[in-house]
Amino acid sequence: MGSSLIRRLVIGAVLVFLGLNFLGALGLFWLQGSLPETDGEIVGFAALSAPALIERDEAGTVTIRAASPEDASFALGYAHAQDRLWQMEMMRRAGAGRLSEIVGEATLSTDKMLRTLGLRRLAEIAYTRLSERAKAHVDSYVAGVNGYLATRSGPLPPEFLIAGIDPEPWEPADSLVWGRLMSLQLAGNWFSEITRARMLKAGLSAEQIDLLYAPFEGSDGGLTAPDLSALDLVGESRLARLQEALPEILRPRRASNAWAVDGLLSPSGRPILVGDPHLGLQSPNLWWLARVESPGYLRVGAFVPGVPFLVIGHNGAVAWTFTTTHSDTQDLFVERIDPADPTRYLTPEGSAPFETRVERIGVDDETVEHMVRKTRHGPVVSDALADAADAAADGTVLALASASLTEDDDTSQALFELGSAIDVAGVVRALRKFHAPQQNAMFADTAGRMGMISAGRVPLRASGDGFYPSPGWTGTHDWTGWAPFEALPQAIDLEGNVLVNANERVVGANPDLFIARSFDAPYRARRIVEMLTGGDRSPGGMAAMQMDTVSLFARDLLPLMLAHLPRAEGKGLEVRAADLLRGWDGAMDAERAEPLIFAAWVEALNARLFADELGPLMEDYSRARAATLLQILRTGDGFCDDTRTAQTTESCAEMVAGAYEDALALLARLHGQDIEAWSWGTAHRAWFSHPLWTRIPLIGPMLTTRTSTGGGDYTVSRGSYSGPADDPFRHRHGAGLRVIYDLADLSNSRFVAALGPSGNLLSPMSLTWHEAWARNEGLRLVAQEEPTHELTLSP
Repeated sequence: MGSSLIRRLVIGAVLVFLGLNFLGALGLFWLQGSLPETDGEIVGFAALSAPALIERDEAGTVTIRAASPEDASFALGYAHAQDRLWQMEMMRRAGAGRLSEIVGEATLSTDKMLRTLGLRRLAEIAYTRLSERAKAHVDSYVAGVNGYLATRSGPLPPEFLIAGIDPEPWEPADSLVWGRLMSLQLAGNWFSEITRARMLKAGLSAEQIDLLYAPFEGSDGGLTAPDLSALDLVGESRLARLQEALPEILRPRRASNAWAVDGLLSPSGRPILVGDPHLGLQSPNLWWLARVESPGYLRVGAFVPGVPFLVIGHNGAVAWTFTTTHSDTQDLFVERIDPADPTRYLTPEGSAPFETRVERIGVDDETVEHMVRKTRHGPVVSDALADAADAAADGTVLALASASLTEDDDTSQALFELGSAIDVAGVVRALRKFHAPQQNAMFADTAGRMGMISAGRVPLRASGDGFYPSPGWTGTHDWTGWAPFEALPQAIDLEGNVLVNANERVVGANPDLFIARSFDAPYRARRIVEMLTGGDRSPGGMAAMQMDTVSLFARDLLPLMLAHLPRAEGKGLEVRAADLLRGWDGAMDAERAEPLIFAAWVEALNARLFADELGPLMEDYSRARAATLLQILRTGDGFCDDTRTAQTTESCAEMVAGAYEDALALLARLHGQDIEAWSWGTAHRAWFSHPLWTRIPLIGPMLTTRTSTGGGDYTVSRGSYSGPADDPFRHRHGAGLRVIYDLADLSNSRFVAALGPSGNLLSPMSLTWHEAWARNEGLRLVAQEEPTHELTLSP
């Protein structure tokens, strides 16, 4: 962290503590001026053709009324800036690789990587590819953001005070760069490629790695034996440094649920469509709920602050949601530098020059020059290392090929056209332009039609499947094009009356199309199908399904684990815990002890099985993978022997029993010896941390919202967890947004998002949605007859 930011954070902590005395109280009173005006009239916006209204209910949820769609987009930009200006600022700085200007040297490697990927430049190109209608909305939105910056009074939100910056004027590329950031985050395969390459360097065999990443039954397998020749040329230390340099903001966070029933199965006679995207939980929440309307124009649902187009929602005629496909759309290529000329690299046709450009990165008050190189496959990501000048001592560099990094990407246009579609046919036309990241788009219209398409570019490879970094100089693993849209997985008006996807395997219309080696385990999808069979398929029933915590994974794995525990009598902790687990139905409810015992046992087993072989790589692998654990315990093959005990050979039974002891020892240390007082919700709390406030000592924990939740990694109510040794079950990944659309009456649709509309911690509207989110009591985003607040923006 830069010294200047450290000083500002310390000052911030002092200011907050001073809130206990008179001067501090005055300071906090002054900061209240950072809250936006929500009533009255503001005049002087030349970009507006007529007055536009920003109405808010008592929770602060916005309804926008305007005379034209473009005026509505202006008001949307204005309202986003009112509520989430700091979030927007950090998003555009991340996309442009400008974090170090405020954070300092601590984020220099992140900025180098983001500049190397060139996301801001790609966003600028994306803007030029928009249709004139789409550009008009972007331009109006940008004018709205800048209209707020020009007319606001009082201090900026507190984060700007701590960071010591003023926001620059908003630009169109600032709005479009979010799509590139999200595209890389929802793909993320190259992170795993580096981990697997390091595993090979650490001595694991390809067969062992296949088991560590075992596909669930029915998932795609590898097409061919991997070509590992290129990895012989790359040093392990360079792979390790590259992995350390990978930005946290791009780390994969990929999961979601979506399902739909048609009018034959729903009580209303029209489809019911349900969705809840699973991403990293954060403060402020990614999502911002609103209703935006003008004559002939309606957008209702979840927007992302900084982005003018509706991401998940409905327009009065069609509704849509997304899940991540988990397709492999990124490959790392090992490129050989021309030994006769280091400014060139080798290709199948001979030597070729690197494309180069110089990026200038501000670090505190200094400027660092960073040389970016690009090959025919993509940007040279190994150049982002701090010691990039020495990184190619072995004569190679690593380049990234990614569907997210193409200049002809039209996903922003697709999102605009998706919002304009009037029926399923229009949705399909829009999705033809949805290029990256590949997503399972599920949709329905008011006429009763519904469907799902895994929209996005899937690379066709000359050979191989991109499981490991490939040789770039031979051409044998090159991408030869994109799969045609017609070959992608898609189901429209299917006869089964039900659509379900929860990141499990999808199969293309061309079943030979390779999408990925493995997908997420199908437990959530299976549980959804179970509940839909004979269950309550009304919107209220669907809301209850979204909160379901039954773990089919636990039902599969737990009997295999319990089989290795001897039955014992008595009242000890070990006996009581085993008795609880034997009578457990797999429901990971917040008030129960069994989910806590099970989760701790699985984590301990994961560590016992793999930590000896993986060593420092355990942190990058760490997630307990269902197919891997089931295969090992069912067959007894693989990783049960502890390689650190050379004189003995451990069995799987010993590993399971030892992990049970480890788990109970951990829980007794963290929660005491009284098992009757243990509960999953005490340990498993949704954790909404703020990227800036959490850096302030003592104050950060006070400003982190925590909410006890049920669920786990493989439950419909997703509750993936991670955390430090003394708090390992923090709920860090899950549904920050849930939607239920009733296509018989879209005004009856329900939306719920975590936290609140405002990102300003001083605002009374920063947590107004949160209790409803915890209970999944959705909001109906209908026109407000008597809004609590009404602000008029006038020309």
